[in-house]
Amino acid sequence: MLWIERPEGELRPQPSSDAEARERLDAGSAGFASVGAADTGRLEVSVGAGAFGLPRTPGAGLPQEPFAAVLACSDARVPVELVFGQATNDLFVIRVAGNVPGTECVGSLHYAMANMASVKLAVVLGHSQCGAVTAAVDALLAPQTYLQVVHDPPLRAIVDSLLAGVRMAALALEAEFGADVSSAGGFRDALIAVSVVANAAITATMLDRDLDRPVVYGVFDLHERTVGVGSRDGWSPGLLAAPADDAALAALLTAAAAAQADKFTADRG
Repeated sequence: MLWIERPEGELRPQPSSDAEARERLDAGSAGFASVGAADTGRLEVSVGAGAFGLPRTPGAGLPQEPFAAVLACSDARVPVELVFGQATNDLFVIRVAGNVPGTECVGSLHYAMANMASVKLAVVLGHSQCGAVTAAVDALLAPQTYLQVVHDPPLRAIVDSLLAGVRMAALALEAEFGADVSSAGGFRDALIAVSVVANAAITATMLDRDLDRPVVYGVFDLHERTVGVGSRDGWSPGLLAAPADDAALAALLTAAAAAQADKFTADRG
């Protein structure tokens, strides 16, 4: 992945709308996924001098001009700018374990919306195999593991904030595969996968009602190496609009649960 400095006149203008911002992020995600492929091999990102901390005019300041604000997980395997194929000063990134919308994180988003007109879109980015979501899943499946975090209030706050999404994911799997699915091999992995989607979607819905910019969400899949969401038809790359209501959220979780069929088929077959 190469950053190549270009004259300002040769750079694409920053997105002028949320639709353009979303399109830029989806294209960047697809480009990142292509890195290492036999037919392409590398991704080139054209940047201005500002990407290296250099002002446009010598001696002048460097303005902060991101086109999207991203609430993402702190996981080291998910470098947000790289995942979206963007450079510095393109994204205003808030990272916390489990991409949970705590007070400080939401306050940071409020700051971005209030002080940077360049921000056209807010994004909630989850990822597969999330350790924080896994801890919440294990707290539901094996409550004794919760004792490992109960005496650590800051860590417990993160796990507690994820439990509602985990429970909704469990109900979606039961509705799709039957009440006894929790006893099937593969259930824990399936529950983690659906809980990651639930957490991102729920957070996006909450932020969509709170922020004055459109909100989208997605999951970075560590195997697919793109941002998207799984469904009955397989992996679907691309960011999605925040669910508008409970029915839309339920439909999303049903589709995410159905995407886990192979985990149970392999076990039961």
